[in-house]
Amino acid sequence: HVPFSQDASYLAIGERTNANGSKVFREAMLAGRWEECVEIARSQVREGAHLLDVCIDYVGRDGVADMRELAFRLATASTLPLMLDSTEPAVLAAGLEMLGGRAVVNSVNFEDGDGPDSRFTKIMGLVREHGAAVVALTIDERGQARDADWKVRVAGRLIEQLTGDWGMNVGDILIDCLTFPIATGQEETRGDAIATIEAIERVKTAYPGVRTTLGVSNVSFGLNPAARVVLNSVFLHEAVKAGLDSAIVSPAKIVPVAQIPDEQRQVALDLVYDRRREGYDPLARFMDLFEGVDVAQMRAGRAARLAGLGLWERLQARIVEGERKGLEQDLDEALALRPALEIINDVLLEGMKTVGELFGSGQMQLPFVLASAEVMKAAVGYLQP
Repeated sequence: HVPFSQDASYLAIGERTNANGSKVFREAMLAGRWEECVEIARSQVREGAHLLDVCIDYVGRDGVADMRELAFRLATASTLPLMLDSTEPAVLAAGLEMLGGRAVVNSVNFEDGDGPDSRFTKIMGLVREHGAAVVALTIDERGQARDADWKVRVAGRLIEQLTGDWGMNVGDILIDCLTFPIATGQEETRGDAIATIEAIERVKTAYPGVRTTLGVSNVSFGLNPAARVVLNSVFLHEAVKAGLDSAIVSPAKIVPVAQIPDEQRQVALDLVYDRRREGYDPLARFMDLFEGVDVAQMRAGRAARLAGLGLWERLQARIVEGERKGLEQDLDEALALRPALEIINDVLLEGMKTVGELFGSGQMQLPFVLASAEVMKAAVGYLQP
């Protein structure tokens, strides 16, 4: 059992079990290496996901057979509930029939209307039959909603129909206000993140109890991986402040905004909110900051920054950042200088105090607090075995 409402956090929906979003998963599926697919699912459990988004849709494949095979395996091999992600009613039905527990269906929309032969109606028949929750996309007959007014209007139509015509509880509806890449350089995309954040806030205000979700990584499409980690993390933080309940993400590729270097964080915020001014384009500056930088270099940079701190500052930083690598060496050095109890009380607990302050101010979310607590536990266990 996993509750939709996470205390002081967002519901993290693992995105790596998706044939369209993960090359590793897709190749394993195409080769019939099902145990490898299951291991990818398990890795997301370890990374802190609360649900798994399972999408096997791929051109030329028998989607019904693939979904039946994978859902059957994940029903027993994974400890997490599943979000079945497909545009095909037959594929969704195959997955739902394999699951003993409750699932989320991703997704319904009004792309071809809401008549008796529409995809909306066919999928909602399955949702009602199996007692599933549902992701509802802000798409109507005109297309994908881009501005905030359009998103809110379609969201309202979806909620009214799902509750009124289909008898759903509002808390079982996850509205996806959609986001689009904001780093394309095209003028029409510059305000897309703003529109999404505004729409989330307005939907949550107008329909108390409804859930919201988002495929966060869409916002950074086209950037290099290191830049995507920073932009996704900053955008997710802003969306959660606006009322976002859940996000389809790779939890391992989201970092607390408090750990992002000041300039990177500020330029990412300027990009999200399109704060251009004379002589300053946040998109150009953001791309400059990450020119030639990869994720490994980002990690190396964080390690170098830690190494450059004094011993006591470094130990506190390890607690705050949940960084365990190198912890025991630092503790050995500390024990040569001060008693274990003094290190715990005067150094490590100060780190946890900082974690509490960041958490209380909204700059750190619960998964990162738990990581900090695990490092604290390991440090205390090492000092006082």
